[in-house]
Amino acid sequence: MVTGAARRGRDCPELLAFEEVRHRLGLGTRLPVGRMEVQISAVVGSVGRVADFDGCFRPRNARLRTQIRERAADPSVKDLPIRLLQVDHAYFVEDGHKRMSMAIADGRREVDADVDRFETTFHLAPGATMDEIRFTSRERRFRETTGLAAAVPDERFPLTDPDGYLELEESVKAHTLDLSHASGRLLSREEGARHWFEAVYQQVLAVAEASAASALLESTTAGDRYLLFRRGFDAAMDLGWRIPPAAVERGRANLEEQTPGRLRGRLPSIVRRGGRRPVELLPTEAPAPLPPAADQDR
Repeated sequence: MVTGAARRGRDCPELLAFEEVRHRLGLGTRLPVGRMEVQISAVVGSVGRVADFDGCFRPRNARLRTQIRERAADPSVKDLPIRLLQVDHAYFVEDGHKRMSMAIADGRREVDADVDRFETTFHLAPGATMDEIRFTSRERRFRETTGLAAAVPDERFPLTDPDGYLELEESVKAHTLDLSHASGRLLSREEGARHWFEAVYQQVLAVAEASAASALLESTTAGDRYLLFRRGFDAAMDLGWRIPPAAVERGRANLEEQTPGRLRGRLPSIVRRGGRRPVELLPTEAPAPLPPAADQDR
């Protein structure tokens, strides 16, 4: 039988720091859940102690190892509940790191825990990496700052290089300003963002995807190809918000210059990692209903 300790032993990623996760994902209100059994495999991080324990909650220094051995000598300590913070389907140890370490060393699969839950719109589960969380944070800020989060809430904008979000943000804001001038009134961010998405972003992608070169850029995302296509051309749109023919030609040339046979180390920053798979964004997920709190006296 494979124990919880053995499963974690084969794969011990770095613990996720709750403080950074909370900041980057904009976690909501802390809500009490109650006493419950939690799968050890679902515990992915720590509140304030990622430097003290590895991903299997093994102590990183001799002092902690000694403290854990001393506590393990008292059987009653092992049965005390720990305190966990829940973020979607993942948990972070707030109090009881040593007891968690002892539970894993004993091969236990679950721990008793007093749980509080933080609301989030993102799906966070075991296996999520801090890179995914950081990329999601940049994308979240871009969507909220530009109004796209409200205008097209179901659309996501993954990029290979998160620095590209600044360029995307500039594109949305510049378009909103142009549209406001054309309309003779100041548009809201949401109005401008929706028009940018429909009249600019989708139109550019349709032209880009029709190019033979686009199919050769397999390691790039749709957002990457949008930025590549429009690079070096900032002329105004034609009447009816159509892409000028000169911009179409320039955009296709931009894509063709970046195809694998012509790269030769000249990739722009947004596809500098062209040979690597782009970091995934955390998917969105509606907050799950709170599980019923178990009897606090059990």
